[in-house]
Amino acid sequence: MNIRLIPALFLLIFTTCNTVWSAPITTFVSEFTVSGASKPEEMKATIQTLLLSRLAGDKIATVGKPEGAEMKITGSYLLSGNMFSLDAAAVNSAGVVVIRAFAQGKSPDDLIPALTALAKSLSEGIDKGLPATGAPQASAQPADIVIAPKIAPAPVSRQSVFKMNGALNGLAIGRTFPGGDRELFAIGSQTLRYYRQGAELKLLAEIQYKAYENLLAVDTAILANDKAPEIYVTIMNGEKLVSQVLTVDGTALKQIAGPLPYYFRSVTGVGGMKKLYAQQISSRDDFHGPVAELVKSGESYQLTNPVKLPQQGYLYNFNMVKGAGGEVDPVIFDRSRYLKLFNPAGEELWKSSDKLGGSETRFGRVDAGTMQGSGDPLRQVYLDQRIVVKANGELLVPKNMESWYMSGKRSYSRSSLYCLAWDGMNVEEKWHTAETDNYLADFAYDDAAHELMMLEVISKGEGLLSSGASRLIIRKMD
Repeated sequence: MNIRLIPALFLLIFTTCNTVWSAPITTFVSEFTVSGASKPEEMKATIQTLLLSRLAGDKIATVGKPEGAEMKITGSYLLSGNMFSLDAAAVNSAGVVVIRAFAQGKSPDDLIPALTALAKSLSEGIDKGLPATGAPQASAQPADIVIAPKIAPAPVSRQSVFKMNGALNGLAIGRTFPGGDRELFAIGSQTLRYYRQGAELKLLAEIQYKAYENLLAVDTAILANDKAPEIYVTIMNGEKLVSQVLTVDGTALKQIAGPLPYYFRSVTGVGGMKKLYAQQISSRDDFHGPVAELVKSGESYQLTNPVKLPQQGYLYNFNMVKGAGGEVDPVIFDRSRYLKLFNPAGEELWKSSDKLGGSETRFGRVDAGTMQGSGDPLRQVYLDQRIVVKANGELLVPKNMESWYMSGKRSYSRSSLYCLAWDGMNVEEKWHTAETDNYLADFAYDDAAHELMMLEVISKGEGLLSSGASRLIIRKMD
């Protein structure tokens, strides 16, 4: 070979390899869902066009159709008054979310700067999330669980799915029997059900409540010093709490107390100890007084040992985790759905970058003066989602993604669930379930069996002749 050809050949090989390794990532931008805008279709087109132009560059090649694209960007635009929020996610061809990003603005004039910032965050995340060739990384993990980087073992070995009639909104675990069968309790707006779950899900008993009785939550706890947990059902009649306590009587449900003026929530926190907490309502406050343990004394119930929570903490948005020095750190969802961790003195230690939680469970209240105005006189009060702490200290936190928001009423159509670890300084994501096109109404974790139970609403039954449908997904976690 002519020795003078070697440098040229080397340059040709280097240039060719460099071209392959720096090929732009083909990316499709779908139309964002738009809520609150006066002309939603125009806003969809505007957002899509502006985002496309800001994403295009040396590392990203935008394409006009999703087929064959290495990356797909989806998102939502929510306008409330003059303020707006843009939330987006980039998903690779394997269905894995590579990056989530959001931007906000205080007026319509902030739309272009917000989209520019959103495009920058997405571009950086896409560039880091794919290998240099631009091809999505193959995953040996099950399709329904996404493992965070540097986490090797797949946490799921098998799963079961059971369909349930009605749009259900609450789930609680009862006893586990020697053969492995387990008691489950589920609620809809006016129904309480008792199931026995094994290889099949068998409905053993059901109680139908009156139309004016709104079932908000179901929890279990052992306060009567026997081995069978009681079922604590939070019920609202108008603006009055009329909650009940029930037990299992054979294959039936038997009420043993109520009406009681309490909201209920069972919480398993530091050390794996499960406690039942309660809070009250007043004519002025939706959640009145401190969160405190509920104890049974004879035939009556009392509140004791109030919990010190940071501002915005209340019964349905808190739990406790162990800090770096062994102290107990409160964790809550704030009013904007961000997860926050505090030290015992109430100082904020960490805040999530993404919105989490999100619940459709609500009741209405009439505020002074609202009857004089037009529109719906009821103000909607929403209960937050559970924050579950596993025995090993990891947090399980749901995430529902809003499909629309109007007149104080929320609707969610996509969801996933995250496992997070707190080390006293920062929160690390361990894994999350892949997004589904269903609203995650409630979930529970059986620490003894290492099983995660997710209650999803697959049809909300918003027509006159439909009561909706739900499904229970049970995942065995290794």
